[in-house]
Amino acid sequence: MQDPSPAQNADAASRGATTGSTGAESTGDQQITVRFFAAAAEAAGAEQLQIPLPRPLPAAGIALAELIADLPQLVRQQTAEHTADDDGAPTSGTSPSAAPSLDRVCARSSFLVNGVRARSESTQVQPGDQLDVLPPFAGG
Repeated sequence: MQDPSPAQNADAASRGATTGSTGAESTGDQQITVRFFAAAAEAAGAEQLQIPLPRPLPAAGIALAELIADLPQLVRQQTAEHTADDDGAPTSGTSPSAAPSLDRVCARSSFLVNGVRARSESTQVQPGDQLDVLPPFAGG
């Protein structure tokens, strides 16, 4: 049997790193992608963030309700790190008093985990998951 070429090995390795149950085992990366829409994006000051999950993470993951409760603080930490990394000093985008409170927006929002509507009481979130924060939309 012929050995696979280096290109085939690299391709297989990249597929393995992204198709595992969470992707976290190969990289040690324990984070999720959070996408914010409409008022949630305004409150978060970003449309998308990579949020680290607490360590050690239980095998079942973290309860969505717990993550939602911690999300405003986690977002503040991430946005502070990103603005400081950009040029060494925080920047003033949207004034905090002008933006809606992320706590308040999250309390009224619906959530999707990996594109599926999620109940905060029963859904577990794993590393590599995508969480969408969907505030109520007005209009028709």
